[in-house]
Amino acid sequence: MKKLSIYILLTLPVLLLLTANCKREDNEQERKEALIRNMLDEINADSVEADVSWLQSMGTRFAIEQSHRNVAVRIKKRFIGMGYDDARLDSFFITKVYRNIGYDMWQYNVIAVIQGSQYPDSLCIIGGHYDDILSTGDPFTIVPGASDNASGTAAVLEVARVMKKLEFTPKRSIMFITFGAEELGLYGSSCFAGDPHEFKGKISFMLNNDMIAYETETNPVLWTVNIMDYDNSHKLRSDAEQTIKKYLSLNYRNDNRNNKYSDSYPFFLNGYKALFFFSDKTDPNYHTLNDLKVNCNFNYCREIVRANCALLAEKN
Repeated sequence: MKKLSIYILLTLPVLLLLTANCKREDNEQERKEALIRNMLDEINADSVEADVSWLQSMGTRFAIEQSHRNVAVRIKKRFIGMGYDDARLDSFFITKVYRNIGYDMWQYNVIAVIQGSQYPDSLCIIGGHYDDILSTGDPFTIVPGASDNASGTAAVLEVARVMKKLEFTPKRSIMFITFGAEELGLYGSSCFAGDPHEFKGKISFMLNNDMIAYETETNPVLWTVNIMDYDNSHKLRSDAEQTIKKYLSLNYRNDNRNNKYSDSYPFFLNGYKALFFFSDKTDPNYHTLNDLKVNCNFNYCREIVRANCALLAEKN
């Protein structure tokens, strides 16, 4: 009996400590989930639509048109208006032949960052290209490019807006990038992923959003997002699916047939994990003058934006 009493006296502090640690971890997890749900509540379909409308109103965002730098500058100012004072243009040079005419010019990615509190040199990226193009017709004059890809750019801007508004402090740095010259051959993402400057080798993962606003179904229960992955990012896709299941009612599937045709692909080619979020249905307005905001479903788009935000927050 005496030995038992001594044993209890010796082990009780350890048990109490373990219990306290478990409660602390539970409380931290509860606080984290509450913060994530708060951020998801802040993501607004009207805000996403306003950004798409703003981008569409520029007339054309065709990368070869002379106003292409002005488009990038306006997006940078959008970030600055949210509080990202260090938002910047990341320039790269391209040589491109388009309709038998050669072009040599500077192009621009637009970058904003929230510094990580614990691992600032580890980087999580959310991106989408801002340029547009037409299959036929004159892209130098008017290209609305609402779903392709004002919607992806709006996703980046909306997550940036909400995280800044709620003063979210991630463990790792989160970089918001709107890529230039995607439609001409993935130039912006290829240049960045091939040489991310001080972040070389430090990119944890990249989330790409391209054409995420087309959905004709009005019943949210039937909405589905296609999450494409690569040979090195199957686990990341599984994490995305589990995050969606935890916080959203959005359906998901995985069809990788088009995973080479957007800005996530150069990240994979350079050894980084990446996912590609894409509307599940084929958009008949692709690269036409009918790619207008009136043909977008912004409530559906919001759910994909929320999926991005939740995954970024879960990982941080």
